[in-house]
Amino acid sequence: MITGASSGIGREMARQLAADGTALVIVARSEERLTDLAKELGVEVQVMVADLSERPQVDWVAERLAASDKPIDLLVNNAGFGHTGEFADLDIDDESSVIDVNIQALSRLSHAAAAVMRERGHGGILNVSSVAAFAPSARSATYSATKAFVSSFTDGLHQELTPHGVHVSALCPGLTRTEFQERANYDTSGIPDALWQEADVVAAAGLAAVAKNKASVVTGAQNKVAAGFLKVAPGGVRRFATEKLNQK
Repeated sequence: MITGASSGIGREMARQLAADGTALVIVARSEERLTDLAKELGVEVQVMVADLSERPQVDWVAERLAASDKPIDLLVNNAGFGHTGEFADLDIDDESSVIDVNIQALSRLSHAAAAVMRERGHGGILNVSSVAAFAPSARSATYSATKAFVSSFTDGLHQELTPHGVHVSALCPGLTRTEFQERANYDTSGIPDALWQEADVVAAAGLAAVAKNKASVVTGAQNKVAAGFLKVAPGGVRRFATEKLNQK
């Protein structure tokens, strides 16, 4: 099962898994996009149109994860989004929706998957985080905080489920060419091409990580260096670095 499968990293994961003959359950809000993707993949595909900011729809997807008929062996929690701007200026309902999707839905779906996978003694959960998890960032405070939760939560889940044969990994990409930036109103002008990664490369890294049961993977050499620095830098240094990056 892949959430947020209609575009970007999620869509590329669907394509790569389908290329290996994997049957899929794809989840997103856009029925048209999901249907077009299902026709393209050439494997058995179940389409689930769901808005993961809505609790009843999250519960519906969780029920599919818990079903014994055609059990789910891999859950990819890829659905997520954010907004750019000073927190006080952003719509609080929109910011709450970010938390609902990035944290609440991810947690509930992970719980449904963990319960059945632990009982079976195998399975995998791949949670898409971000390099933003490693440092607070002005003008995307909510988004960065949600990704910090995802990375910490995934690390704990990795420790809990590894003894039961269940793989759990966090994928932490940096700038990736998807629709995320446009939706977040993020100004990408002036960002060098060298800092960008393609969605298919990021998707492949995430699938490889969960297959090997790596607790987390940061994609891209420059992102690895930046994440390593941010993990050990004092808080003041982290804030200074992210402030300069935001100014640029």
